Amino acid sequence: MNVLGILGWSVIAATFAWGLTLRHAGATMAALRADAEREIAHWAALAARERTRAMQLERELERWSDGCRQGREDVASIVPMLLAAQGRPACLCQPGADIAQ
Repeated sequence: MNVLGILGWSVIAATFAWGLTLRHAGATMAALRADAEREIAHWAALAARERTRAMQLERELERWSDGCRQGREDVASIVPMLLAAQGRPACLCQPGADIAQ
């Protein structure tokens, strides 16, 4: 085999190795890109679910606060009636009223 043949086969082998390397790198990059897209889709779906849950909790908190407010108003309106039923004055704010009873 002469030098020219060796150089020719070396160029062919180098080109073939370069092509295989390029194909392998492309496949690896495609696999990594697909993994990244799946992970992004997963986290986007999780974020959407958590936003929905946060909105539900916000509505629940508003309803609970409204219920507490209504309950306080109900208690404040019924206290004078309870005191009157026990024979106490309706307002304990009167001078000389014993609030420790």
